[in-house]
Amino acid sequence: MRRRDHCRAWRAFSGRDRPSILAQLAAGLHPHCPRCGTALEARPTTRLTAVLPRGATGSDLECRPCRQFLARVRHTPASLYFLRIRRLAAAVTRA
Repeated sequence: MRRRDHCRAWRAFSGRDRPSILAQLAAGLHPHCPRCGTALEARPTTRLTAVLPRGATGSDLECRPCRQFLARVRHTPASLYFLRIRRLAAAVTRA
């Protein structure tokens, strides 16, 4: 069996890397990967669509060499309502 040198799965940026990317965006700069320094590419859809509540949309900023992404989610009032209902149902089932 062939040995895999590195993982080919996409991962979200860690909590340590996210603030630096968001700071670059807030400053109006084109964001770069905090790990390897390459420019982040915009993807029109997000990899998290399966877990987003109904009505929410999103896009990704991705670093292809590191295979990491930052999901940017845009909520609507309806999607926030569904998110709150989902959290309430989870709290009720735990209790």
